[in-house]
Amino acid sequence: MKGIICFLLITLALSGCIPRYATIRPHYGVDVLNLAGEPISTAMMWLNTRRSPPGYYPPPEQFRADSRGHIEVKKKSQWEKIIFFMHGTNFYSWGWCIEAPGYVPQSGEGDEINSPVILKPATQILRCPQVQAAAEYLSREHH
Repeated sequence: MKGIICFLLITLALSGCIPRYATIRPHYGVDVLNLAGEPISTAMMWLNTRRSPPGYYPPPEQFRADSRGHIEVKKKSQWEKIIFFMHGTNFYSWGWCIEAPGYVPQSGEGDEINSPVILKPATQILRCPQVQAAAEYLSREHH
């Protein structure tokens, strides 16, 4: 029995890869409020997923707030191989931006957001940078 286990471990090590369950989109649950503490039901969150090493550039995803100003993003994971050579393992990171008409967008990085997000009124129309990226992606895809 010991020999079989040893054989399997050596075979696994020589194959150069092992499986892992990778998070490709974290869970976010955030409330969006104005300065008076009222929910902003028109809020939208844009989420960028980046993968290192480069090569995977999905378009930004958008998530809308419900009537209570709450945005819920479900976690997404998948099986991947960890390959034992340079640039063989994928590392994910996320950038997010929350916007609403008449408010200054707020953005950040990482797999957590401190809730609630308080948006301040804007005197001009301001959008998240991900809006432009999504428009460029769609224009390339549909030509």
